[in-house]
Amino acid sequence: MEAIDTSIELAERQEPVSWLTVERVGYVAVGLLAAALRFAELGLRPLNEAEVVQALAALRFTDGSFQAAPSGTIPGLFSGNVIAFTLMGSGDAIARWLPALVGLILVLLPYGLRHRLGRGGALVASFMLAVSPSAVFFSRYLDGAILVAACGLAMVVGLISFIDTHRRGGLYLAATALGLGLTVGSGLYTILLILLAFGLLLYLQARLRDCSPGWSALDVAWSRLRSEKGLLVTTGGVLAATFGLVAMTFVLHPSGVGHAADLVGGWARSFLPESGGQPPIYPLLLLLRYELLVVVLGLVEIGRWLASKRSEQQESAEVSLSFPLTALLVFWALAATFVILLSGHRPAGNLLLVVVPLALLAGQGVERAWRWIRWPQVWLEATLFALIAFGLSIFLYLQIVAYVQSSTGATVSFAGITLLAGSTYLILAGVGLLLLVVLGVAAWIWRGPHLLLSGGWLAVLLLLGLWGFRTMWGLNFARADDARELMILRTTAPDVRHFAERLSALSLDKVGDATTLPITVDSATGPVVTWYLRDFEQQFVVEDLYAQPGTTAAVSLAAQDLPIGETFRGQSFPLQKQWLPWGLGSRDVARWLLFAEVSPPTVEREVVLWVMGEP
Repeated sequence: MEAIDTSIELAERQEPVSWLTVERVGYVAVGLLAAALRFAELGLRPLNEAEVVQALAALRFTDGSFQAAPSGTIPGLFSGNVIAFTLMGSGDAIARWLPALVGLILVLLPYGLRHRLGRGGALVASFMLAVSPSAVFFSRYLDGAILVAACGLAMVVGLISFIDTHRRGGLYLAATALGLGLTVGSGLYTILLILLAFGLLLYLQARLRDCSPGWSALDVAWSRLRSEKGLLVTTGGVLAATFGLVAMTFVLHPSGVGHAADLVGGWARSFLPESGGQPPIYPLLLLLRYELLVVVLGLVEIGRWLASKRSEQQESAEVSLSFPLTALLVFWALAATFVILLSGHRPAGNLLLVVVPLALLAGQGVERAWRWIRWPQVWLEATLFALIAFGLSIFLYLQIVAYVQSSTGATVSFAGITLLAGSTYLILAGVGLLLLVVLGVAAWIWRGPHLLLSGGWLAVLLLLGLWGFRTMWGLNFARADDARELMILRTTAPDVRHFAERLSALSLDKVGDATTLPITVDSATGPVVTWYLRDFEQQFVVEDLYAQPGTTAAVSLAAQDLPIGETFRGQSFPLQKQWLPWGLGSRDVARWLLFAEVSPPTVEREVVLWVMGEP
């Protein structure tokens, strides 16, 4: 351990005197990119029902309507929104401020592991998290998934820092992250289970082999924690204070502790079969659909580690670093995948439990590969190979796209031969594939396997990066409210905003103010309607519209048969849409994966605005 401390101190002394380094400029650029993707048009997508439940609980507590939040409220989100609604008022974007901010923090956390992942590897990991489709999505979604992921990574960063340097700051970071994580989602208990299981494996290794650098490092860190006067008590105080203040909304909402305790029961129930839940293949489809870049690069690094873990080079590296971070990340990624597949409840947010460790592994692998390439000798040839391979791959992709979009009955003539249009595109795709093979063989013959691997690696990075950015943009901006996205499947229709605007215009016309028109609202319309009508001051909520309402306007679901007479005329607005991919044919699956162009989502529910005297 003394050697580790000495090496870290020497590295710190060798840092440039100027605070502005290329590495820090890189983190600033990545942070600005992450902030733009998370905060820009944060209210673009209407809140869905699960988001509204969280937002309404905080709003009603803020305006004094309720003294205690209802069951199912996530304490961390509740406290954050109570602060936001008190200072800035309510709104879709304001309700999502905490996930967006924590999503930005998640992107910057790999900076704390740069002495392990490599400076370039940590920066690449931050970039991958910045543009990750799932990380961006859940940073723009009122849910605890991104908070759980950030707290889990912060715990690992803090613990590794304390194990390597014995500095208190790392321990306090881990304690703060744990205290916050216990209030934001049941997924944190999955991370804790994984960390404890890994510690148990290190202990068993030490007992069975009489040698475990990882367990020795943990044992030394634990001894330091107990021996340093007041450190254990202070750490426990930081944990308790963070948990108590967040769970109880700064002592304003004591029952929040009970809601935090309910997360344990929710985590245990998540392993039971869920009626109408997603099939086991759903998490894997999410990974392949949205996180192909992280999955491919992460699995390559896992394969490299598994292949070399018994080699002398790997053994010496693990001993020099004492605690095996790479092994922890591999175990984290594989164990999290197993857990989310085993669970009966499979929310899309669990995807982040796998994405975070894979992103760190991918960043480490990218730096390792970058250093392996002999750039002074092959940079020109490798770049040229990569650009040509990238162009041919785009050509191949376009032919596949054209084949999928082509009409099955259309024909074309070529050299006197009549072919189906789809067959022509398949032939052209085969030509593109053949040219890729010829390019690879030529590179091998010209400069050997090193050029082929170097140029191919660059081309794969370009292709997967382009695909990932396209997927991220479509999911979070271009099709942010489209239920045909596998991550979404069920969403609030944008028409609910038109419904609220229509009612505001009616109020302005009838009484001269946009929010004072008396309206009767059927409670069956649900929390989404309640949220978007939150500014209307004179609402009369009834269990059933069993008689003609005594107000000029009324709101109900379209499916209800209402005895409101002929004096009312109604206009319906889609309220909720759903779409499921199960049962699609092969061509429809391809069209869905490439363009999300399949049958439109089904309107599950509609809301009707009834107005007296309207023609």
